[in-house]
Amino acid sequence: MDTPRLHPDTIEEVKQRIDIVDLISERVVLKKRGREYVGLCPFHEEKSPSFTVSPAKQMYYCFGCGAGGNGIKFFMEVGKQSFSEVVFDLARRYQIPIKTLAVEQRQELEQKLSLKEQLYEIMAVAVSFYQHALSQPQGEKALDYLKVQRQLTPETIANFQLGYSPQGWETLYRYLVEQKRYPVALVEQAGLIKARQNGSGYYDQFRDRLMIPIFDSQGRAIAFGSRTLGNEQPKYLNSPDTPLFEKGKTLFALDRAKQAIIQQDLAIVVEGYFDAIALHAAGITNVVACLGTALSQEQI
Repeated sequence: MDTPRLHPDTIEEVKQRIDIVDLISERVVLKKRGREYVGLCPFHEEKSPSFTVSPAKQMYYCFGCGAGGNGIKFFMEVGKQSFSEVVFDLARRYQIPIKTLAVEQRQELEQKLSLKEQLYEIMAVAVSFYQHALSQPQGEKALDYLKVQRQLTPETIANFQLGYSPQGWETLYRYLVEQKRYPVALVEQAGLIKARQNGSGYYDQFRDRLMIPIFDSQGRAIAFGSRTLGNEQPKYLNSPDTPLFEKGKTLFALDRAKQAIIQQDLAIVVEGYFDAIALHAAGITNVVACLGTALSQEQI
């Protein structure tokens, strides 16, 4: 989709709503110094902080390399995104109605945004489904694994919303499509079911597995990690890439760790889900996991 031209009213409202310190601190560790904040510049390598953020001016400036601008410019530079893409993302974050200059373009945009919102809803329902299954007799083996082998408390299990996917080939499919009436195409796009190769129906992506929900930095479920409870291969299986999820750009537990990372100016990156969960349970909360993949530039 070509990015629609934004209405000036939307651009102005986004600019008014931006808190530049809040936005930049997602990417840069900032420390208060007088009326301003300082940190290491993300645009060049440095050992002493020369990157300054001014809440009063809603501007940033680096005395080392000369980079500077407002919150929109910052996200354009660090994310290599266009002006319109950044404003769209910020408008969604602040729940600002998006106006575009052409009716057709606005309708197309709303359809794209609506798709993601529907997928977020389906993922949230799937998290609850798997959580419920964990507490049923069929989930006893998975629950024992968490409590006995992983030594996790009921509080930690509930906190990370861990669950169990039943053995049946179509259990989640029937629940989401036949009971909840979600469109089958959307459930497939969410990465929860797969089309049968012979073209006759669908089957669940995850079966008889311990389920670990993966959340984005805002705490929305976007994917699942899973662990087999038997000898099935692979032992660990992630959701496929979807409109909500790209494995190489996602860090497990970032939604829970981000404040501790900012406060401590330190992030601990581990390999597995349970490494991260165990450390959080022990009170070490500046920990994320890289989903079992090699650590990517985007994750860093």
